[in-house]
Order: sequence, then structure tokens, then C-alpha cells
Amino acid sequence: MASTRRRRDEPGIQGTSSYRIAQVARAHRKRASDLLGELGLHVGQEMVLEALWSGGALSQTELADRVGVRKATVTVGLRSLERAGLVERRRDPHDDRIVRVRATRKASALRPRVYRAWQRLDHETLAGLSAEERAALDRLLEVVGRSLNEGAR
Repeated sequence: MASTRRRRDEPGIQGTSSYRIAQVARAHRKRASDLLGELGLHVGQEMVLEALWSGGALSQTELADRVGVRKATVTVGLRSLERAGLVERRRDPHDDRIVRVRATRKASALRPRVYRAWQRLDHETLAGLSAEERAALDRLLEVVGRSLNEGAR
């Protein structure tokens, strides 16, 4: 029977940067959930709304690409936004095969509150860093994100 104990020469995961990133991501998501929950939103819905606010009426495929998720994930996620009256779906007038999604007036009215919540999250997230450290962190996160995206190909 194989031992489940880690050998002393095996580093484990707790001392790794990836472990720390996972811990930070979990805390960040929890805080985002708290702040967005006050607005009646779930984490991720603000990303869909932001894509619609900045991109106008998008097909579900375009929306999935902008948010960085699968089309099926967007389709499921849109149901609750639609029930809440924040988005509506309509057939494209020029191509009946395409369904366009747009933010409603109710969603547009929510926009400044979402932005304030996100700014608060950003402020709380970076509160212990100097301006130089924030700039360095942004650069490093960009490199890490690029590395992860390239590794997934």
C-alpha cells in the first residue's frame, strides 16, 4: 500500500507562487461576491454587463469571446440576468440564426454602482501597495496571464 505522507524532500504546494495566487484569487472572489451581492449580482455577471455596456448588442458568441468563457456558459448565465430584467435577447434583424444580447435600461442604471463596487474592490485589494508596487503588480499579472493563456494552447 502506497504511503500518503509527503516525503521531506518533496516541496508540496503551499510554498509555491501558484498556491499564493490561488489563495489571493479565492479571497478576491469572496470580496467581489460580497460587494456585487449588495447590487443583486453574482460574480461574473458584472463582466457580462461590462461587455454589453462597452460593446452594445452582441451575439452570444461575441459575448462569450469578450468575457473569455464558453458560449454554453454565457447562455446559462444570461438566464438569470434576463429574469432580473438586466439583459434581453433578440434575433438579429439581418440574420435570423444569430441572437443578439443587449443590456436593458435597468442594467444601464446599475452601471455606476457596479463601477463603484469594482473601484472599492480594487482599492481594498491594493491598499497595502505603493503606486510603484501597484504598477509592478499590473505588469507582472499581465505576464502571468499571458503565460497561462499560452500554456493552455
